[in-house]
Amino acid sequence: MINLLKKIILGLCFFCIFILDGFLERCFIVIVTIGIYNIISNKDSELLITSFFISYFILNFVIIIFFQQDVKTKSLEISDKPLSKKAIVLVYGGEDRRYNLRERAKEIYYRDNFYSFFNMTYNLYKYKNAYENLGSSQFKDKANILRKNLSKKLKNEYTIVNTNLYTNKYIEDTLMDLVNRGYKDIILCPMFLTEGDDYDLLKKRIGNLGILKYEINIRMTDLFWNSRLLASAYKDEIINNITYNNKSIGVLLVGLEKKNNLNEDILFREKIKKYLEYEKNYDIKVKLPLLENHKKDIIKTGDELLEYGIDCLYLVMPTALFENIYIKSFAEYILKKLDIPDGTGFYYIGPFDENEVLVDELYKKIKLIENEGGK
Repeated sequence: MINLLKKIILGLCFFCIFILDGFLERCFIVIVTIGIYNIISNKDSELLITSFFISYFILNFVIIIFFQQDVKTKSLEISDKPLSKKAIVLVYGGEDRRYNLRERAKEIYYRDNFYSFFNMTYNLYKYKNAYENLGSSQFKDKANILRKNLSKKLKNEYTIVNTNLYTNKYIEDTLMDLVNRGYKDIILCPMFLTEGDDYDLLKKRIGNLGILKYEINIRMTDLFWNSRLLASAYKDEIINNITYNNKSIGVLLVGLEKKNNLNEDILFREKIKKYLEYEKNYDIKVKLPLLENHKKDIIKTGDELLEYGIDCLYLVMPTALFENIYIKSFAEYILKKLDIPDGTGFYYIGPFDENEVLVDELYKKIKLIENEGGK
């Protein structure tokens, strides 16, 4: 029994290597190396695989219990003097500049719920590996640029704040702060292309917050999947990168199956495809593969395009409004795996998180909500 317990502890140390970084990661590498050496020296490998299997699930459970905690919100102390200025809250999934085990564990648990007991360690490893390959995330910097550009567009009529579902500053804290400061009229802008997991979670957490009963007027803008201007912007980005040598073009419009509403995701990409087909000056072939759990299908689809003898391949991921570490690392993975012939150009076009078209579309949605409120 003691021998089995030691091996389970060794297994815990082994899997900690995959989810920790920096000094702690190096410490556990040393511990595991010594432990494996002792096992080999003593020829004591009995129940080793079983103990590691048990330790994997124990670690998942420990992470969920100790790292995944409910978001703590401030107490509600509504001001009797409402502010004349209204507030706009831009809601993102959110991403930390550096790998953050606690925040990523929270995201995985919110997203996968019960299934995180089976995949928590594996998904944390994927996040950690992506950060190691790509360095720091520019997500929050880009979100701040969008907020400033929108504020200029609205001529500072509103107090505009950024908030997140999966990292600081959380949506609950943001709304509590605004309500406590006297804001009674709040416009929520979900920065998601379609409905789906993030959108459903946003509505659930606002409902759980229970502030609607305090005569707080919270309205929510529409999403972006039906935007013609945004779809046209992706078409323009592809066309503008075509050179005089590119007579035949292949375009992979990759979608998000798990986070997005599948129908809305496909409709948005079909819109881009239709606009590309209007361009009669070019021979453009377009494919619409999905993303999560379909790596082989995407690579197969890309290789099929390359078999046409195209001059240039475009890998486009248009169905996330903001680029994150996962999407960027996935794009690099696909481009490495594709069998791209010598002389064939290739481009990656990610989400338009800094494009002025996104600001314009957001501005129109806010004004539409504003006009509806004035009826």
